[in-house]
Amino acid sequence: MATSSNEKSFFICSDGHRMAYNLWMPASNKKPKAFVQILHGMAEHSDRYARFAKLLNKNGYAVFAGDHRGHGGSIENGLKGYFTESDGWNRIAEDAFELAVFITSQYSVSTTFLFGHSMGSFLARTVMVNNPQFYSGVVIMGTSASMGVVGKLGKFLCKRQISSKGAKEKGVLMNKLSFGSYNKGFEPVRTSFDWLSRDDREVDKYMEDELCGFVCTNGFFLDLLTGIEVANDEKRSSTLPSDLPLLIVSGSSDPVGANGKGVRKVYEMYKRAGISDVTLKLYPEARHELLNEINRAEVEKDILDWFEAHL
Repeated sequence: MATSSNEKSFFICSDGHRMAYNLWMPASNKKPKAFVQILHGMAEHSDRYARFAKLLNKNGYAVFAGDHRGHGGSIENGLKGYFTESDGWNRIAEDAFELAVFITSQYSVSTTFLFGHSMGSFLARTVMVNNPQFYSGVVIMGTSASMGVVGKLGKFLCKRQISSKGAKEKGVLMNKLSFGSYNKGFEPVRTSFDWLSRDDREVDKYMEDELCGFVCTNGFFLDLLTGIEVANDEKRSSTLPSDLPLLIVSGSSDPVGANGKGVRKVYEMYKRAGISDVTLKLYPEARHELLNEINRAEVEKDILDWFEAHL
């Protein structure tokens, strides 16, 4: 017997953008325990979270996930990895919250959790500060700390690339500078995406997916670097309610989180902000995509247990 149903549809954002989304509902007629909103990472899409969503459905949770602008079903005119002409980071943060209000307002469910992976983790950390009373807890996966001077230099280079080549052109240089070194810790490597997971099958599925692994635009990289700064702003974080529960998870061999060092800095930042319920878990030897790792059953159980404890 099916344990869930999936609706794929579109939501019209406040500026008229047509945003694709998935809604996975428990198959039973019972009222869902809670909603879980998923924010996916860069150069991927929400369909990749179906396995996790169906597991949550089986345990009584409703799940929804939008495709960010320039990703998945939200790609317009074939332009992958591009948000919008100006202030792209804040725009996709608004998109995410507008979708959350639209979906949850249709059901009498009082609890909504936010879950963000990789770029989606920085986005979740932005959205939760903008709308702290809306969410009952936030899971932050595959994140990292401020890039400091390196981030500022990156933004300077992005602006130069935009001036010379255009915001909608592929950010080949920025992609190389950002991700070119991620595989170095895993040499000899089988593919250019070994850093994602120890599960070869999952890496291959990612590489075979035409909606994954593409080079994002120059404009995107400027927006992303802005988003990393926003997510790691101590003053913004200090405005969070002290009772907003946070779960921070990462692989100890995830280069995005500097092999755990950057993730610990994020944890410490939220502790300094006075968050009373913040949990950090680093999975030994795991890489970037914890939900596609060889120990994913352990990760899924930990997240599900955390949701259950915070209903």
